[in-house]
Amino acid sequence: MGYYYNVADDVEAHPDAWCIVAVGGRSTGKTYGDLKDCYEKDRRFVFGKRTIEDVNLLCAGSGNIGNKRNKFGADLSPFKSINRDLGINVKAFSIAPGLGGFWECAPDDNGEMAPALNPLGYIIALSAVSKYAGFDMSEAEWLTMDEFMPRAWERVNRKEGDQLMDLYKTISRDREHRGRDPLKLILLANAVNISSPITNTLNIVDDLAEMIARNEETRYLEERGIFIRILHTNEEFEKKEKSTKLYKAMGDTQWGRMAFDNEFAYNDFTNVKTGQLKGFKPVCSICYKNKFYYVWMRDGFYYMNTSRHNSPNAYDLSLENDQKRFYADYAIDLRAECINGRMKFESYTLYDLIVNYHQFFKLR
Repeated sequence: MGYYYNVADDVEAHPDAWCIVAVGGRSTGKTYGDLKDCYEKDRRFVFGKRTIEDVNLLCAGSGNIGNKRNKFGADLSPFKSINRDLGINVKAFSIAPGLGGFWECAPDDNGEMAPALNPLGYIIALSAVSKYAGFDMSEAEWLTMDEFMPRAWERVNRKEGDQLMDLYKTISRDREHRGRDPLKLILLANAVNISSPITNTLNIVDDLAEMIARNEETRYLEERGIFIRILHTNEEFEKKEKSTKLYKAMGDTQWGRMAFDNEFAYNDFTNVKTGQLKGFKPVCSICYKNKFYYVWMRDGFYYMNTSRHNSPNAYDLSLENDQKRFYADYAIDLRAECINGRMKFESYTLYDLIVNYHQFFKLR
């Protein structure tokens, strides 16, 4: 990878992948490269953000597309640096709350800058998808979800992953039925937390965890058509960054490891271990996302994995009543055992499920 990352290179290298995931590498130009390539290739796109507030802020400098009296103010659009480098003038305009677009602007008959007739691409917030059901953006070739991993302090909607897939399906429509290539889903984020609504819906949390453990930079899930890249900051950029006053002050903190060193510093991988089951006895089992997982115990120590046993204590977590029963019967106690160092897990997904049970299920 060069000084900056261009997601189009991974799209070209893996033409059969419908989903490209690029995480980490703060300040490596993920969003810049994505939008610049769309502009230069005249590719229609949809640019997704997580919240209506994100979209409204992005469009704040240009206002509403229908407001002829609008004068451009502060430019908060991700096209700002692309405009500078290419000598163009693309602005982000609001259409409605949580919905906008990018328009190339040029002088009108009065010499004032005005947007072109058609947008280069659309902007939409995941939280606004249901508000605009039935819209047609089928001319888009790429759906980019920017900053898809929420930061530690952000409020998270546990259904964001489902919202994203609904948005993808709505834009894609029946394009593959008509012989067109699949809509490309481009997911971009800094290294924050491998367990997020979108990574959980895509079922790639354990792939990310394994890649981190094995120091893998890329992984292609060929059967699923998903390509994952964990970005590493360019050495020259990293050297310059480490000379800054902020790095010297914050580089060794949890935030610094996340922000500067491309680490998923908010994730605890110490409870993920491969273990032997000799002497362990069955405790219970769960069905989660159509897969079966089993809890074992030996001498007060617990282990959870995919090795089958025949305990009658079984729970189907697709059912609300079983979600509550498992929580009351086992999940509370297993969480306590994990906190006290008496439980390990075969995969990060299982650890996350038990320790953060309330983030996955709303128990009324």
